[in-house]
Amino acid sequence: MSQNHSQKLNLGCGPNAPAGWLNVDGSWNAWFAHHPHLRKILETVGLINATNQGAQWKVKPVVHDLRKPLPFKDNTFSAVYASHVLEHLYLVEARQLLGECWRVVQPGGVIRIVVPDLHSMVVDYLRGESGDNGPSPGKISAADQLNDKLGFRKPDPPGGSAVFKFYAIWKDFHSHKWMYDSESLIHYVELAGIREVSEKGFRASDIPGIEEVEDPGRVLDGAGICIEGKKR
Repeated sequence: MSQNHSQKLNLGCGPNAPAGWLNVDGSWNAWFAHHPHLRKILETVGLINATNQGAQWKVKPVVHDLRKPLPFKDNTFSAVYASHVLEHLYLVEARQLLGECWRVVQPGGVIRIVVPDLHSMVVDYLRGESGDNGPSPGKISAADQLNDKLGFRKPDPPGGSAVFKFYAIWKDFHSHKWMYDSESLIHYVELAGIREVSEKGFRASDIPGIEEVEDPGRVLDGAGICIEGKKR
């Protein structure tokens, strides 16, 4: 695979990935971005949902399962970015991915990880507790709101066609496996060998062009925390 040593790596990129980065995603929508005609056929026969909002991709990403070693050489990238990715992996897998981030980034390169903020979720839960008598009529309980934010499982099992049900159970990408606050994420990032690790504000980064990938909806108003460090 051709690699530019000034490239920045965007892991779990999603459909709005910027052209100035090397974008990686393991979802079937990422795979279908390379096979639009097959997607159209499967939509026509009703095997996949034609209204899937993730279907329209601006770029053709590198399709790769992030639970496996990254398909890049050591010291390749000037920066590695991953937003709302780590929580979709079991902790052992997340630690392996952090080690891979350290391996593929150049010495002096920056690694930036964004995850949902567990601390913010718990604070909101404690502030919203409904008391011994439960929530008032028509109000969602604090526990239900917390479960929704944690994202471990949806309230109903996978629906849709048999193909989608099989994919959802097989990949299990969409549910969260492990959640972090800033302290715990900094700990695991440091264990991966990354140095000068600290929490950063929204788009406050040593990565040029961070605004190309960092979505305010994934960081602001308690939505996420940003942890950044360097390879030394």
